[in-house]
Amino acid sequence: MKKITISLFCLMGLLACSKNSGGDAAAIVNGETITITEIDQSAGGRIAKQVYEMRKGALDDLIDQRLLEAAAAKKKVSVDELVKQEVEVAVTEPTDQEIQAIYDANKEHFGNEPFDKLKPQIANSLKQNRKNIQKEQFLAKLKQDAKIETKLIAPPVTRVKVEKGDAPAIGPNNAPITIIEFTDFQCPFCGRARPTVNQILETYKDKVQYALRDFPLAFHQDAMPAHMAAHCAGEQGKYWEYSKILFGNQTSLKSDKLKEYSKQVGLDTKKFDECVASNKYAATIQKNIDEASKAGVTGTPSFFINGIMISGAQPFPKFKEIIDAELKK
Repeated sequence: MKKITISLFCLMGLLACSKNSGGDAAAIVNGETITITEIDQSAGGRIAKQVYEMRKGALDDLIDQRLLEAAAAKKKVSVDELVKQEVEVAVTEPTDQEIQAIYDANKEHFGNEPFDKLKPQIANSLKQNRKNIQKEQFLAKLKQDAKIETKLIAPPVTRVKVEKGDAPAIGPNNAPITIIEFTDFQCPFCGRARPTVNQILETYKDKVQYALRDFPLAFHQDAMPAHMAAHCAGEQGKYWEYSKILFGNQTSLKSDKLKEYSKQVGLDTKKFDECVASNKYAATIQKNIDEASKAGVTGTPSFFINGIMISGAQPFPKFKEIIDAELKK
């Protein structure tokens, strides 16, 4: 085994790295240095973004605490007493009807435990939620009346070069926004993202070109055949109709079902079956997987908006924020 020396404390940022320790060296492999800068570049900006988000969260907490302390000092009471006066007093007790409604709506998740046993827990949860809402409203008023100037600078937007290639796409090639999704037809989170994708396409119309690329996960046994089948449906001009059925039937993607879906969208079933049996799109799917991995994709769904990555089934406002910013450029 080759000898690898790791400058562990530099990597963790626990000690200042002097020139003697290799500057910003994170590791020395057979005499060649791997730097912190290289790590950050390899991570595609994810480290800087995570550090910023952690600092932003901590900053928000500190701002809230300072505002509460100032308001408490003005009233000459403790912060705890202030919260009691402004928050807790305004919170009403949940009614039996409200508790019963929560129980009825979530009975299966409660494992069919009897109502009387769970009633105190549900009541406490409802009351805590109301406290949190009341506290947020109180803090919002304090912020409105305060002078707050945030100096924390967000990291620059990191773009990853991801090509649409010959992937199925909706929208004009000259659209100012290109959205590329790496998906898995068996992934439930990919299924949950469909309404958001549809909302994007409906909202921005010809300003967006949306492309769908394959990233079937290894532990989803039915995903790869489903992706093969979708490409075969695409040969007959029915990729989007077929993929819609796949997303709507994610727990039923066995071979017989894939054939059944081909009939539903009006395919020539003989040609479809021959295409699927040939595995002719295996190389295409593997190429998509390889390119996704190089771009930093580790799960599905993963979206790239003009190269800006969004991971997971995020809500529409998250996409809108990025798309609107891109359209202003």
